[in-house]
Amino acid sequence: MMNNKQQDIVNLLKEIYDSEGDYFGIDHFSRFLKDLKKYDFGEMLACQAKYPLSYVLSFILSTPSLWINLSDTDWIRIMSVLNPRPKPFSIEIFDAGYIDIHFLCKYLRVNAIELFLQQEQFSNEEKKKLLQYSSKVAIFLFMNEVELENLDGNYYLHQDEIEKVRLSLISTGTIKPLNYTEDELMEYIKRELKLFSIHEE
Repeated sequence: MMNNKQQDIVNLLKEIYDSEGDYFGIDHFSRFLKDLKKYDFGEMLACQAKYPLSYVLSFILSTPSLWINLSDTDWIRIMSVLNPRPKPFSIEIFDAGYIDIHFLCKYLRVNAIELFLQQEQFSNEEKKKLLQYSSKVAIFLFMNEVELENLDGNYYLHQDEIEKVRLSLISTGTIKPLNYTEDELMEYIKRELKLFSIHEE
C-alpha cells in the first residue's frame, strides 16, 4: 500500500505526463517545478519507470534544479531506490527501468555501470541484469547531433551546465568518466559479463 505522500507523487507525475502536448521540454516541466521540489528525486524516477524512456529523460533534462547538486553518493542511493529492476530481456529498449544508468552514461558521460558494479549492496544477479541491459542498449548510450542541439538552455538545460555537473561528479574519484567509443563500451560490457558468468560456475 502507498502512503499519502507516495500517492501524491504518483498523482502529480501522472498529471504532468498526461498534460504534455501543448508544451515540451523546459516550457512544459517548469510549470510544475514548485510542486516537484517537495519530493525526493529518486522516488520521482522510480514512480516514472513505467513511462517511456524518452519522456523520463525529457523530465530530467528539463528540471536540472532537482538533481544538479546531487553527489555520487546521492546517485548510488537513487540506484537503490530504483531496485529491483525489471529483467532486461522482458523490457523494451525504450523502457525506463534503468533510467538512472541511462541518463548518467548518456548525458553526464560518467561510468554509471562501473559505479553500480562496485556497490556491495547490489547482488551479483542485479549486477548481471544491469550488464545485460547495458549490452542491449549500448549504442543508445551516446548522444546524436539532434540530442546535443537540444541541450541549448531553451528546450533542455544547456550542455555547459551538464559539463559542470559531470566535472563535479568525477572530482571525488568515486565515479569515473565514460571515455569509451561504442565499440569499446561493448567490449567492456562483454568482459564484465564474462566475469559474472565465471562467478556463477
